[in-house]
Amino acid sequence: MRFRTLVRKEFRESLPWLLLAAIVFFGFGGFCLRAMAFTGSRNWYYSRFSSGSIVESYQLTHYSPLQMTGMWLFVTSIGLGLILGVRHFWMPYFTGTYPFLLHRSVDRKTILAAKLTAAAIAFVISLGVLWTVLYWYANRPELFTIPQTGRVFIEGWIFILLGLVAYLGTALSGLSTAKWYTTRVFGLAFAIVIITVIFSQWHLTWAFVVIAVGVFILLSQITGLFLNREF
Repeated sequence: MRFRTLVRKEFRESLPWLLLAAIVFFGFGGFCLRAMAFTGSRNWYYSRFSSGSIVESYQLTHYSPLQMTGMWLFVTSIGLGLILGVRHFWMPYFTGTYPFLLHRSVDRKTILAAKLTAAAIAFVISLGVLWTVLYWYANRPELFTIPQTGRVFIEGWIFILLGLVAYLGTALSGLSTAKWYTTRVFGLAFAIVIITVIFSQWHLTWAFVVIAVGVFILLSQITGLFLNREF
C-alpha cells in the first residue's frame, strides 16, 4: 500500500510533463504522418521504380512514412527522460524536501523503486501507447501502399528505452556528490555513449543487449548512491 501511494505521488508530480510529452509527440509526429497520408508523398519513393523493372524485396520496405514520426519520438523521449530525471532526483534536493521524503515510514529501496516505477509508467502511457496507435495508423492499407514492418515498431520502442536511459543518466548525475568537472558528469556522459552506440548498431538484438547492460550499470550506481548518501 505504501509503495502504491508513493508511486501515485511521483506519477502525479510527473503528470504535467507526461501530458506535455504526449502532446508534443502526438501533435508533431501525428501531423507528419497524416500529412504524408493525404498529400501523396507516401508514393514518392515508389514512383522511382520504372514499369517492368525488377524490384528487390528490401526496396519495398526501405522507406517508411514513420521516419519523421520516429524522429519526433526520439526527441520527445530524450526530453522526457531529462525532465523526469531532474524532477525526481534534482528538485527534492533544490527544494530541501529530501529529508521529509526519506523520513517516511518506508525504507529507501521502496522510495527509489516508486520513482523508477512512476517514470516507467509515464513513458509507456505518454509515448508507448501513442507510438502503437500511430504504427497501427501507418498500417492502414487505404492510406499507405506498403505495410510497415515489425522492425519499425521495435525501433520505436528502442527510442522509448533510450529515453529511460537518459532518465537514469540524469538521475545518477543528480545523486552524485562529486564536482561537475570530475565524475558527476559520468551519468549523463554514459547515457550519451549508450545512445551513440545504439545509433551505430543495426542488429536489434545487440541494441537491446547494449541497453540492458547500460541500464544495469546505471541502476547499480543509482541504487548505491541513493541508499548510502546523506541528504
